[in-house]
Amino acid sequence: MSHRISTLKALAALLLTTVSSLALAAPTPFTAHYRLDISGWPDATITHQLSHRGNDVQTGDVWESDMRASIKVASGEERGRFQLDGDRVQALDYTSSYSLVGIGDKYHLNRAQLQALPDRQTALFDLSRKAPDARCASTQVSPCQLDYQNHKGKTEMLYYRVIDRSDIQTPAGTFPGVTVDTWDPDKRGRHLYLTFHREIPGLLLGMRYVRDDEERSHLTLTDLTLAPSNSASASTSGG
Repeated sequence: MSHRISTLKALAALLLTTVSSLALAAPTPFTAHYRLDISGWPDATITHQLSHRGNDVQTGDVWESDMRASIKVASGEERGRFQLDGDRVQALDYTSSYSLVGIGDKYHLNRAQLQALPDRQTALFDLSRKAPDARCASTQVSPCQLDYQNHKGKTEMLYYRVIDRSDIQTPAGTFPGVTVDTWDPDKRGRHLYLTFHREIPGLLLGMRYVRDDEERSHLTLTDLTLAPSNSASASTSGG
């Protein structure tokens, strides 16, 4: 039981978990729903929202990424607020909380703590923007590196490589995707494969977690709503 709990917490941390051409893609507000299948556990539901929080002289162009997950015995929430300045992303504020069989905790990182390295939500957004044109798409070059802070402010490092740029079929529809293989250099047997929308930064289309060549979990996009104000907005859903 303790091994399963530790595995679930590790997966939640990775999810509630980080080179370009002329310009990186502009953000689009969205609400996405997912089904997370975890080996040995009930299916989990995840909701991810990217929203525009303001644009003025004092705060600049501010966005917020909010991700929430829940199953029968556990729930978690993570929210990162960040500022865009051209192609530069600066983390501003981060909060997270979790509850597991009635036991939980809360975490917070402020702007000063996030000056050097971003939180997980901001890093995930930044990775999704860079992935479509990342140089590390061939085994002939070294992998790219993503540095960020976990929920406790501890520095984490992941290597990643772009492995696919094909269209992805999901219950919510078919979308242009880009898939990156991410791994901890000290734990080469564990790989998190993240598939992003190539044109909508921050939007996950799917995920697979593989450990010792065995798939332990996978994430499926089931429903997507884009902001009505966007000219390309749409709402699709699947079973």
